Amino acid sequence: MAYVKTDWKAGDLITSEKLNNLENGVAAEQVGPAGKDGVNITGLELTTDSGGKVTGGTATLSDGKTIAVTVKAAGA
Repeated sequence: MAYVKTDWKAGDLITSEKLNNLENGVAAEQVGPAGKDGVNITGLELTTDSGGKVTGGTATLSDGKTIAVTVKAAGA
């Protein structure tokens, strides 16, 4: 759901509903910190086998480079 801003006026009552609306709007716009080289993952394409099991993939970084994604079985 898209954030809907509150137009505050003098004397308006601050309610938990309005504060939660603000908190949810802020949380929806958070971007994680840049990685150690100053880049973030902006896209992820996963590769699957014929049975639908994810076997690997490619991550696209904010600088346009791509890196291979390695998949390990749980507990491996």
